Amino acid sequence: MRYLFILFVSAFTCVEAFASYVFVSDEEEGIYVIDADKLELVKRVELKDLGIRGIGVTKDGKYLAVASKKLGKLLVVSTENWKIVKEIPLGENPEFVKVHPKRDLLFVTYEETGKEERAYIVAIDTKNWKVSFKFEGGKESEGMAFSKDGKYLLVTNEGENSLSVYDLDTKKKLKDVNLKPYGERPRGVVCSPDGNYYAVTFESSNNMILLDNNFKPLRSVKTDAGPYGVTYSPDGSEIIVASFRAGKLDIYDARTLSKKAFLQTGKRCWHFTYTSDYKKLVVPCGNSKNVLFFDTKDLHLIKSMDNLGKPWGAVAFPRAWGSIDTP
Repeated sequence: MRYLFILFVSAFTCVEAFASYVFVSDEEEGIYVIDADKLELVKRVELKDLGIRGIGVTKDGKYLAVASKKLGKLLVVSTENWKIVKEIPLGENPEFVKVHPKRDLLFVTYEETGKEERAYIVAIDTKNWKVSFKFEGGKESEGMAFSKDGKYLLVTNEGENSLSVYDLDTKKKLKDVNLKPYGERPRGVVCSPDGNYYAVTFESSNNMILLDNNFKPLRSVKTDAGPYGVTYSPDGSEIIVASFRAGKLDIYDARTLSKKAFLQTGKRCWHFTYTSDYKKLVVPCGNSKNVLFFDTKDLHLIKSMDNLGKPWGAVAFPRAWGSIDTP
């Protein structure tokens, strides 16, 4: 299946109209723009040595937002001219970027060090690129997910083994969920397509748990080493986990949590995304300096895009399910 998205295509005057794209952030090089149909690198947005990590694409495809570790800022890049059009100061160690699928909001996590280490989650209005509001997080807040109705924001707190839930209407914290009995260093979190479950990965204890839509833990499963990025398949039947220390992308039955298959990846593959047509999985591998493309039907490796910098994360446009983004 191929896509025509007029607003987005108007920004891409150099590429054909019928196409879908994947944007990959790279800590050393910047941003890669990849034609997801042809599997060709069509643009390098050079942001050298700025520690570009979290990445998001706005709903209309006109802007990319990336977190720069070195600058402590969110950088907004126009997909029309590939220039930085806005720099939003944040704080130390900005990392995860999450675009709200229904509201004109983007969220980014960052940390502050001092006598007491705390993290913050900043909401930015994507209409004017101004800070709208801010939540105080826990220790090392990072992974983010939205409830299906978009009302709640869930954030994993690695340093204190908890999950915070924020109400976006009242702009207040709803609750903290203690995850210490279930694992160590929660990182990835995702809501199921039907909104009934949340999956959370634990990097240091090599496991994943499911919570219900009231944020109550239900059951868990052991994973391969270093689970981080996680998403559901678009039909909700599978959960995909990037077990980066094992060099695998593991596929679980979403109902039974039994492992169905795995893909051998590379080194430090933290995040991944489906392409917009759901025919491929795209996996950036930072320490292998490549981006891998797998066929979702028979799970074979289609292509490896090599000799890159230090790829960090990936999102698709038109938007698709992945460990960073949801449609």
